[in-house]
Amino acid sequence: MKKFNFIITCGGPYSMEYANKSVNMMRRHAGMDFDAYCITERPAELDAGIHPLQPQLNVKSWWNKVLTFDRSMPEGWNVVMDVDLIIIDSIQEELEYAFSNTKQMAAYTDAIQWRNCKFSSSFMIFKSGSLQYIYDRFATELPTNETYTGAGDQGWIYPQLNDVLWIDEIFPKFKRSLKFNLAQVKNNSMIIPTQIEKGVKIVDFHGRPKPHEVSHLPFVKDNWK
Repeated sequence: MKKFNFIITCGGPYSMEYANKSVNMMRRHAGMDFDAYCITERPAELDAGIHPLQPQLNVKSWWNKVLTFDRSMPEGWNVVMDVDLIIIDSIQEELEYAFSNTKQMAAYTDAIQWRNCKFSSSFMIFKSGSLQYIYDRFATELPTNETYTGAGDQGWIYPQLNDVLWIDEIFPKFKRSLKFNLAQVKNNSMIIPTQIEKGVKIVDFHGRPKPHEVSHLPFVKDNWK
């Protein structure tokens, strides 16, 4: 494996700082070359070297990730990541394993398997165009947050997958949820650790807080840049 496509979506409430820092983190920790792409309505705010993508369908929120299944995406292996993840250590071993062993999709499990959905769409690896059938159905139905009441985009995608490589079942410390694995709740307050246990590769900031809201924490300050 010589190169892959790193694809993110960034818009709405997220500043483009999130997109630019996501690419920086991947550059530090991928251990291999990649081309960076971003689906966004604000391409002028992307750092140099990040290629803007403007798909034909106009959708919002997490549904933008479904657009990456279209064959119009760059050819080759695609790594799609949410911009509210922080990469804190090398993920080269996990990427190489996924590229060598993925038949349809590589991903990790949802932290709480919300609404009985095991699949998390926050980190996905697949070959470009291989999931075109999911995109085609999406283009026909165009579900939205208002019309689809399941577990978001991942709840809509998961039933259409039949062969998922669960990265965290092979590499147990691949990712941790900030809210559900790392933080503690005491007296209705969330207590976030200042350091992350050795070996954890990715911290998932789904929900709140977001990285910019806790940028003073050492592990955020040292890695989200």
